[in-house]
Amino acid sequence: MLLVALSACGATAVIPQDAATGETASASSRMSYILPEEDIPADVWPVLSVLQQTAETSIWLPFGAQLEVENIDQNPELPNGCEITSAAIVLQYLGFPVDKVTLAEEYLPTHSPYWEADPNVEFMGNPADELAFYCLPGAVVTAVNAYLEELGSGYQALDISGAPVEELYQWVANGTPVLVWTTRAFSDPLYNYTFQLPNGSWPYSNSHCLVLTGYDTETCYLADPMQEISEVDRDRFALCYEERGSYAVVIAEE
Repeated sequence: MLLVALSACGATAVIPQDAATGETASASSRMSYILPEEDIPADVWPVLSVLQQTAETSIWLPFGAQLEVENIDQNPELPNGCEITSAAIVLQYLGFPVDKVTLAEEYLPTHSPYWEADPNVEFMGNPADELAFYCLPGAVVTAVNAYLEELGSGYQALDISGAPVEELYQWVANGTPVLVWTTRAFSDPLYNYTFQLPNGSWPYSNSHCLVLTGYDTETCYLADPMQEISEVDRDRFALCYEERGSYAVVIAEE
C-alpha cells in the first residue's frame, strides 16, 4: 500500500432537437445516444439518427464540437480551488462577471478542520490554503446557485453526476461546457491515508476538477485551472471520469 499525505489539486457544435416537438432536448429528457460510426459518411448520420429514433427522445451526437471557453488559472490565489475556479470559467463563458475569489470567499461553503468536512456538502478546508483538499458537486452547486439566485438569473447549476460520458459530449454539442471531476493530469488515483471521509473512504490526494470544452473522435479538450493539460485521449478521459465517480455539473437555463 502506498502511503501519501498530500493535498488535492495542488468542430461545429450542433444543437439537437426533439424530433417530435422541435424543441431543444432538456436535461430531464430520457436520451438514447446514436453514435456515428467511422465507415458511415458524416452527412448521412443525421438522416440515420432520425430513422432510428424510438418513442424515447433520441439524440444525434455529432462527431465533434468545440466551445470557445477562456481558461482561468486558479493560482496563486486558490491553490486548492480547482472546483470553484472551474465554476468561474463556465460562469464567465455564459457572460456572468464574477471572479473565482469572490465565488470562493462569499458563496462556497467550507469547513475546517478539513478532516471533519463532508466534501459532498462543503469544501474540505479553505481553497486559498496550501494544505486543503477538495469538494464534490454538492458544494459547487450550492455556491453557484446562491450567486445566480442573488442576481435573479434564469440559470441554475445542475448536478448531473452519474451521467454516461456520451451525455457530457451532448451537453458540449448543445453549447454548454461541463465541470468534470477527474485526477490531476488524468494520472492514476492517489489517496491520503491520514484520515477517512464520513462515508469511510480515503480522500483523494490528486482529485481535480476542470471543464470539458470540446471533443472529437479521438480527443477531449479542456479548460484546466491548473494549466497542466488542454487535451487528453478520449478513452483516457472516459476512464478517469468514471473511476473518479462520474461527478459532473452543468450551468444551464431553467
